[in-house]
Amino acid sequence: MSCLHLLNKSPSAGPLDELRNLLAPGDGLLLLEDGVYFLQKPEELASLPQGLSVHFLVEDMLARGLNGPVPANAATVDYDGFVALCASHDKTASWF
Repeated sequence: MSCLHLLNKSPSAGPLDELRNLLAPGDGLLLLEDGVYFLQKPEELASLPQGLSVHFLVEDMLARGLNGPVPANAATVDYDGFVALCASHDKTASWF
């Protein structure tokens, strides 16, 4: 069963320390709200499990003035893409 993990906490809150052991290949990670600040910490994303899809919500990036490049192991999605990600996974978990 795949899970889409929704993370809205900034890197300074240490959210990946707690979440890292729960992420599995085939899962997805959507960074939204303050989670988009992980764009400034690509080294933290590089250590995530292989086979995990990582996405940034583009509207939240733009709202925070982040328009830099997305790490090679990630992609951006808009709200329609957010819905599609939810539909393509068996379950979702919000880490707020």
